[in-house]
Amino acid sequence: MLTDLERVLPRLREHRIVGGRGIDWVSIESGLGTRLPSDFIELAEAYPRFSLDDFLSVHIPEPGGELFFTAGVRETLDELADLRDSGMSHEHVPYPEPGGLLPWGDSVEGDTFYWRTTGGHPDAWTILVSGHNDDWCAYQGTVTEYLAGLLAGTVSPDGLPPDFPREAPTLDFD
Repeated sequence: MLTDLERVLPRLREHRIVGGRGIDWVSIESGLGTRLPSDFIELAEAYPRFSLDDFLSVHIPEPGGELFFTAGVRETLDELADLRDSGMSHEHVPYPEPGGLLPWGDSVEGDTFYWRTTGGHPDAWTILVSGHNDDWCAYQGTVTEYLAGLLAGTVSPDGLPPDFPREAPTLDFD
């Protein structure tokens, strides 16, 4: 839930866009072939793309830049397909294959943060982190729950650097 993320990262609230950002979600859904989870839509309507500790970037579409957003997602899906075709994806597959992965973020060290599109409705999707060291770590929750938990210390940063996140994490907007 967005309020949990704002609670553990209060500086985030200073940047909230009242009334939403006006992202064309129909265009994004058409370009990706699916609706995205409601917590992510709420996050994207409230905040522009941001990064935590100059490390983890959350891919949030810009109003008017929906085609660039979907193109970036498709590029990451192509990279995952290449890994799968090389036998290096630990049998994870790109969306739209059944149970496929759909990216929502990345890190400066080459980690990729995905939704695992199982469970039917997008709000039932869970998180899978592909660490740059070939770690694949799952989290049974939403993007905002994952981020809030990382920052609060209640979610283990499995597969990520041991110093992430910092005690007082930085917040940068693109």
